[in-house]
Amino acid sequence: MNSDFDHLRTHLQQALAEPGLLCARQSVRAKFGPALSYGRHFGPPAPSARQAAVLVLLEPRGGEWTIPLTVRPDHLPDHPGQVSLPGGRLEAGESHQQAAEREFFEELGCQLSPAQILGELLPLYVYGSDYYVRSFVAISQRLYDYRPCPREVAQVVHLPLAALVKPGLPHEQQFTRGLATWTAPTITGGGAIVWGATAIILAELNALLQSFA
Repeated sequence: MNSDFDHLRTHLQQALAEPGLLCARQSVRAKFGPALSYGRHFGPPAPSARQAAVLVLLEPRGGEWTIPLTVRPDHLPDHPGQVSLPGGRLEAGESHQQAAEREFFEELGCQLSPAQILGELLPLYVYGSDYYVRSFVAISQRLYDYRPCPREVAQVVHLPLAALVKPGLPHEQQFTRGLATWTAPTITGGGAIVWGATAIILAELNALLQSFA
C-alpha cells in the first residue's frame, strides 16, 4: 500500500497543479449539473453568497481507496438528507483550508494534518443554499476511526474511488421534493447516491484520476 500511496499522492499533486487539465476538469463538472440548475453552479456567486469549504479525503479501507461522505440529518435547514462532503461555512478569521480541516474534525471527530492537503479543486457556487464553496483534496496513509457528530451527521458512508472512474458515468436519476420533480446525474457506490454539488466536486476529482495507473 505504501508504493500505491506515494504514486497516488504524487499523481494528484501534479494533476492539481497542471494547467493543461483545466478544460477537462471544467468539462466533466458540467456533465453533473442537475437539470433544474441551468448551469448556475458554474457562474459567479451572488453578492450575498456565504463562504464555505469542504474536504475530499482519500483513505485506504478494505483494500481499496475510499472517500468518506456524510448523510445530512433531516432537521438541517440546508440540503437535508443529502449525501455531502464534510465541510461548512467559514468562521471569522480563518482561511478556507482551515475551515475545511475544522469542519472535518467537528463532523467526523478526526484531526487531519495540513501536510495531508494536496491541493484545491475549482470553486463552486451552490446557488440553492447561497454558498460559494472551495474544495480541498487530502490523502491519508492510515484508516480513520470516525466519531460522527449526531447533530450534523446521520450516517458516514465510504464511497470507493473506483466509483468515480467506472465507465458509463454519469447515471441520470429522478428526484422529488414536495411538488418539484427533477433529474440529476449521479455517482453511486458504498450504498450512497451522490448528486448535486457533491457529485460535481467528485466528478472533477475523476478528471484528475483519469491518467492514474
